[in-house]
Amino acid sequence: MKRRHLVELEDLSWWPRTFRDAATDYLVTAIRHAKVYDGFAARLAAAVNRSGATRITDLCSGGGGPWPTLLPALRAAGVDVPVCLTDKFPNTPALSRLVATTPGVRFEPESISATDVPARLAGFRTVFTAFHHFRPADAKAILAAAVRDRQGIAVAEASSRTWAALALQALVPLAVLVLTPAVRPFRWSRLFWTYLVPVLPPAIWFDGVVSTLRVYTPEEMLAMGREVGGDEYEWEAGTERPTGSPVSIPYLIGVPRGSSGTL
Repeated sequence: MKRRHLVELEDLSWWPRTFRDAATDYLVTAIRHAKVYDGFAARLAAAVNRSGATRITDLCSGGGGPWPTLLPALRAAGVDVPVCLTDKFPNTPALSRLVATTPGVRFEPESISATDVPARLAGFRTVFTAFHHFRPADAKAILAAAVRDRQGIAVAEASSRTWAALALQALVPLAVLVLTPAVRPFRWSRLFWTYLVPVLPPAIWFDGVVSTLRVYTPEEMLAMGREVGGDEYEWEAGTERPTGSPVSIPYLIGVPRGSSGTL
């Protein structure tokens, strides 16, 4: 399936913040309930060990990402390091709630660009459910910044650019109806725009379809990594199938050469 960089509603400046935050909160809730990235923990743990990093710096963290379930899975895989959440437009209320309930996680309140991470936030970089938002040149710039700063990096998406994943999006409106009562923080506006005036179910479905069409394949991400990393980095790309999911998720891992161990 050819990649198409269409526009998601949440990317539009005029799209109401209420809808944008509601969609982000739903996505975070769905990913955590499904434990989409927990099966990726062993690969991530091996890469962090390989790099010698003592901290993970999560980029494009949005509403907080998968860390409430991923961090315990990472510890079970043998890596217990702190995680710092960052974003160009940090959602302070959401990140504050996550930090308060997830030991070992903190967030950076200042705006942090994925292509210009300050030295004080050195650590193994992760990008979850966000890489598809960037056009190829910008996506490569994120990888190039990690290479420039000699930091390990892992990219993973919650879906894949496949017909199966696209077909699965048909279930999203129903999933929104079912999961909305579990989304936190509780907001009456979310219930109103989900059940009384159902804007959110089709809006989240639309963005899900567009996201699926924008996701990079492992081969495309690997080509980007090799282009910006040259012989300085070891790259691994592939797919990981979450437990119970019919769709495999693509990932890319890059670690500077010269570190001990192997990918």
